[in-house]
Amino acid sequence: MKIYKLVNNNNRKLILFFAGWSASPEWFRTIQPGKDYDLWICYDYRGLEFKEQTGTYQEIDLIAWSLGVWVASVLLTEKEKLFTPARAIAINGTPSPVHDLEGIPEATFRGTLENVTEEGMSRFNRRMYGSREILRIHEKYPARPLEEIRKELQYLYQEILSRTPVSDFWTQAILSVSDRIFPSENLKRYWSGRCPVKEINAPHYPFYLWKQWNEIWE
Repeated sequence: MKIYKLVNNNNRKLILFFAGWSASPEWFRTIQPGKDYDLWICYDYRGLEFKEQTGTYQEIDLIAWSLGVWVASVLLTEKEKLFTPARAIAINGTPSPVHDLEGIPEATFRGTLENVTEEGMSRFNRRMYGSREILRIHEKYPARPLEEIRKELQYLYQEILSRTPVSDFWTQAILSVSDRIFPSENLKRYWSGRCPVKEINAPHYPFYLWKQWNEIWE
């Protein structure tokens, strides 16, 4: 795992964001953390080591997206007292990400894994961004190497099959009604009754909706 400290000014509060598979910090630079917040972005899950010290922060707000929801769930389940989030918001993901009813159907997940090629990623990105306009904006950002994201997805797949996090700390789930990566009905099925749910009219990648991170929970 890599952690990019986009804002690291020893502020009182920290927004800790777990991005999804194949993501890079550049995708989220336009969203401002707001006053009193540092912002760390976790990505590149070819390992799940988290060695950063968070004890100096008075408040930590956890936001996770896509497969980052599972990563955050594992870390807070398996690492006792890593930190206790003031808020924990899951966006378009579940702690059961390879699951026919509560995540991405396994055949679909394996199909993505078997097609980490330029053509396969082009199809994946079209589904993730949902519109040509949003896709064009993000095509300006440098793509991570194919071999790197292939290894990342292979690692995640193997770990997901062997770990089942408890993940009872989430305070809100945000679900896109037009999600073409995690089926929206599976997202609803998992989160219903577990925590408050907010549905938004957006594709799997919804971050163009927000100018500041605190808009996500306000």
